Amino acid sequence: MTVVHVPFPLGIVKGVNLEHRLMAGYRLVWFQHLHKAAGTYVIRRAMANQETFWPNHENGNPVQSGSVIPLWEKGPEELTAFIDECENKGVTFVACEWGGSDFETLANDERVILLTCLRHPIKRLISNYNYDHYWMWTKATSYAEYLNEGHLHSSSEYYTKIFARGENDLQKAKSNLELFDHVIIAEDGMSALDELGWSKESDTTHPTFGDKKRAAILFGKLRWSRLLNYLRKVKYQPPSELNIEDKNQNDLSLYNSLRG
Repeated sequence: MTVVHVPFPLGIVKGVNLEHRLMAGYRLVWFQHLHKAAGTYVIRRAMANQETFWPNHENGNPVQSGSVIPLWEKGPEELTAFIDECENKGVTFVACEWGGSDFETLANDERVILLTCLRHPIKRLISNYNYDHYWMWTKATSYAEYLNEGHLHSSSEYYTKIFARGENDLQKAKSNLELFDHVIIAEDGMSALDELGWSKESDTTHPTFGDKKRAAILFGKLRWSRLLNYLRKVKYQPPSELNIEDKNQNDLSLYNSLRG
């Protein structure tokens, strides 16, 4: 494994030169999508640069028989067979959003380029809570309830659990992240995407506020107080007594190690 010095936080290449692999025949960009960490921007940037998605997909996640394919549940042989199918279909971009796949199998496949994008974990959690609150995708009325809903993206130590594949194991998460070709820190910019040949920009963002459709839905559902707060761009913060930083020590350590 060699480290490539590029103008973004981390670029790791799995035993072969990344430029050479990009110039080779088939390659599949495998994007580990993390909620509210600029993932939709990355996906739309891939679209803008003519990457080929799975025939039926939800924001890059492959869909079969009306459901997202659980890529994170596939063993090594199944995952390799899926990559083979992507190659046969000409698919060049896959997003995996709802769990961490077998990163070692992906890293050992020379056709695959592993990509992910992280944002400061506390800012990400705050953004996710407010987004779900205003879009009414959560019944939680507080951060304490939100953290205990049982969803991976709204739980503590979200990054660690994704990259350690369900475990709150910091060292395992770090080891799996070292298998990635590109780990982007959202706050430091997206220049890493140029390395994939994605020269065409996408101005797509996925902000919590400013969506007329969201405001109309709140109006239609007679959520007057929530609508007023939405229009005022009221961002709810976790209470100090929740000690949100203490609940995400592994994620903070993981994030800071990448920035360092």
